Amino acid sequence: MTQHSTAAVIGAGIAGMAAAYELKKAGFEVTVFETRDRVGGRIWTVRKGDFLMDLGTAVYLGTYRDAVAMIHEVGLTSEFVETPVIFGMPRQGKSHYLDLAKPIRSSIATQVISWPAKIRALRLFADVFRHRAGLGYDTYDELAEFDNETVSEYCRRALNEELLRYVASPLISGTWVHEDQDTSVALLHWTVRNMLVKSVFNLTSGVAGLPNKLATLVDTRVSHQVTNVTDNGSTVEVTYSTPSSRRERTETFDAAVIATTTQPAMAMYPQIDDNTRGLFKNTRYHRLGNVSLGFSARPDDRGTFSMVSPYDDPDTIAVIADHNKAPGRAPAGKGLISILLSPAYLNRTDDKDDDYLIDHALDRVKYYYGKVPGTLEQHAVVRWPESVPVLDKGKFKMIAAYKKRLDPTARVQFAGDMDRIPGLNGGLVSGKEAAARVSALFADKVPGSVPRPRLTGTA
Repeated sequence: MTQHSTAAVIGAGIAGMAAAYELKKAGFEVTVFETRDRVGGRIWTVRKGDFLMDLGTAVYLGTYRDAVAMIHEVGLTSEFVETPVIFGMPRQGKSHYLDLAKPIRSSIATQVISWPAKIRALRLFADVFRHRAGLGYDTYDELAEFDNETVSEYCRRALNEELLRYVASPLISGTWVHEDQDTSVALLHWTVRNMLVKSVFNLTSGVAGLPNKLATLVDTRVSHQVTNVTDNGSTVEVTYSTPSSRRERTETFDAAVIATTTQPAMAMYPQIDDNTRGLFKNTRYHRLGNVSLGFSARPDDRGTFSMVSPYDDPDTIAVIADHNKAPGRAPAGKGLISILLSPAYLNRTDDKDDDYLIDHALDRVKYYYGKVPGTLEQHAVVRWPESVPVLDKGKFKMIAAYKKRLDPTARVQFAGDMDRIPGLNGGLVSGKEAAARVSALFADKVPGSVPRPRLTGTA
């Protein structure tokens, strides 16, 4: 489409890159500003020697329809791969597995929970089936209707303690870095409906292949820290700094999308409306640690992901066999294992260096696999200060109310995963929605050439 207006996108995570891509398609000349020296945000893939490590988001789930559609749309079909899931459920150090391609047969055969617990679990699946129409990405009114108790409250009322410890709590912890005592039961139902899928998708270049590709399609400026955004009524001014400049610069655009986490968004945009400020002020994040270990051999283990019960191991939330997750993550015969560390563990080890975390992760590998597979060849450690937004009891009611009061006419819109089911697909959908609201404001624009954004300040 011929360009007719200009737009700034602040934040090059998946929400920001999706917004930028959609705005470009709608006829905007788009500039993306990113503080980090890379795009992707909490999606980060690095190559260390023979190993390709996803240090943030691990996969594209089978229910990520919007993300998968965009992968194909931007020309990444040749990198797209599908892998079956063998879901690990450790109990007191012993591994149990569910083949999610055969969920009923695997659930009946598994010994991770007792027969009385399996019978009680029918109540959980019945509740998920009853709420199934609202367990998607499009509306939050249905989720708000039963957002009235925590996961632990629901399990102790409707299920039992065993299902809380070895099914519900590991799902919530391993998937969302959440705790059962402060997470809405609505998220548990959503997770059972959408996360327990028979296969996952990935890209041979890593999960970050999608935001990296999107960054090549629009003007993307990394290492550009935005310090202020101002809506002047007819234009939007974006002020930023770079490591090489001595003074701040300001560029003027017709509209903007702020796609950062909540605190930076409120700091850079003092004009933020009360509706959005109220949601953002009530948004909090849990920390997450990721230690990826590349070994000279791989364990003889068929599991893909193991969600760990915090009642058994409060320091570990998940164990990922990356070499089983997607092709190309490790050479033939070599193993790549990621240990995800809990917020409580990170809070306790703030004064420890990376070597300490690596030693702890190696101990966890030995515990869950019986031994360390070969020698350690490569490693990477990331301590994420913010992983995904916490969806505690009452948050879905707040989100549903926020969306009803959202101002679609504002020149500055917001995108991210704080007002929805969080994660990769949630952020991507949010970016698309923000771009659609901006595009609607300029629907009457006559296509034609426009000058580059006005630049002020001195380098």
